[in-house]
Amino acid sequence: MNIQIQFWGVAARLAGTERRELALPESATVADAAAVIAGSAELARELKRCAFAIGDDLVPRSHALKNGDTLAVLPPVSGG
Repeated sequence: MNIQIQFWGVAARLAGTERRELALPESATVADAAAVIAGSAELARELKRCAFAIGDDLVPRSHALKNGDTLAVLPPVSGG
Protein backbone atom coordinates (compact mmCIF):
# COMPACT_ATOMS: atom_id res chain seq x y z
CA MET A 1 0.00 0.00 0.00
CA ASN A 2 1.04 3.61 -0.44
CA ILE A 3 0.55 6.37 2.12
CA GLN A 4 1.59 10.00 2.37
CA ILE A 5 3.58 11.29 5.34
CA GLN A 6 3.02 14.93 6.28
CA PHE A 7 5.79 16.24 8.55
CA TRP A 8 5.15 19.31 10.72
CA GLY A 9 7.44 21.61 12.70
CA VAL A 10 10.81 20.29 13.76
CA ALA A 11 9.99 16.87 12.26
CA ALA A 12 9.85 18.48 8.78
CA ARG A 13 13.21 20.16 9.37
CA LEU A 14 14.81 16.91 10.52
CA ALA A 15 13.24 14.90 7.68
CA GLY A 16 14.36 17.49 5.13
CA THR A 17 10.88 17.59 3.60
CA GLU A 18 7.27 18.35 4.46
CA ARG A 19 5.79 15.44 2.50
CA ARG A 20 6.93 11.98 1.58
CA GLU A 21 5.26 9.02 -0.11
CA LEU A 22 5.85 5.68 1.53
CA ALA A 23 5.21 2.13 0.31
CA LEU A 24 4.38 -0.29 3.13
CA PRO A 25 3.04 -3.84 3.47
CA GLU A 26 -0.76 -4.15 3.69
CA SER A 27 -0.59 -5.00 7.42
CA ALA A 28 1.48 -1.92 8.38
CA THR A 29 0.77 0.18 11.45
CA VAL A 30 1.73 3.71 12.43
CA ALA A 31 4.67 2.23 14.36
CA ASP A 32 5.86 0.48 11.19
CA ALA A 33 5.69 3.75 9.25
CA ALA A 34 7.58 5.58 12.02
CA ALA A 35 10.33 2.95 11.92
CA VAL A 36 10.73 3.37 8.15
CA ILE A 37 10.83 7.19 8.19
CA ALA A 38 13.17 7.44 11.19
CA GLY A 39 16.23 7.87 8.93
CA SER A 40 18.67 9.81 11.11
CA ALA A 41 19.24 9.26 14.82
CA GLU A 42 18.04 12.82 15.51
CA LEU A 43 14.74 12.25 13.68
CA ALA A 44 14.32 8.85 15.37
CA ARG A 45 14.61 10.54 18.78
CA GLU A 46 12.07 13.20 17.80
CA LEU A 47 9.59 10.62 16.49
CA LYS A 48 9.45 9.05 19.96
CA ARG A 49 7.94 12.34 21.20
CA CYS A 50 5.57 12.89 18.28
CA ALA A 51 1.85 12.31 18.01
CA PHE A 52 0.35 10.96 14.80
CA ALA A 53 -2.93 11.85 13.11
CA ILE A 54 -4.99 10.74 10.14
CA GLY A 55 -7.41 13.45 9.12
CA ASP A 56 -8.67 15.14 12.30
CA ASP A 57 -8.09 12.09 14.49
CA LEU A 58 -5.06 11.34 16.63
CA VAL A 59 -4.15 7.69 16.21
CA PRO A 60 -2.06 5.34 18.38
CA ARG A 61 1.06 3.70 17.06
CA SER A 62 -0.86 0.42 16.90
CA HIS A 63 -3.37 1.88 14.40
CA ALA A 64 -3.58 -0.10 11.14
CA LEU A 65 -2.92 2.04 8.09
CA LYS A 66 -4.93 1.87 4.88
CA ASN A 67 -3.88 2.51 1.29
CA GLY A 68 -4.12 6.22 0.54
CA ASP A 69 -3.91 7.42 4.16
CA THR A 70 -2.11 10.66 4.93
CA LEU A 71 -0.28 10.28 8.22
CA ALA A 72 0.59 13.56 9.94
CA VAL A 73 3.67 13.61 12.16
CA LEU A 74 3.01 16.12 14.97
CA PRO A 75 5.92 17.08 17.21
CA PRO A 76 5.16 18.50 20.66
CA VAL A 77 4.65 22.26 20.78
CA SER A 78 4.67 24.84 23.52
CA GLY A 79 3.85 28.47 23.77
CA GLY A 80 1.14 30.68 24.97
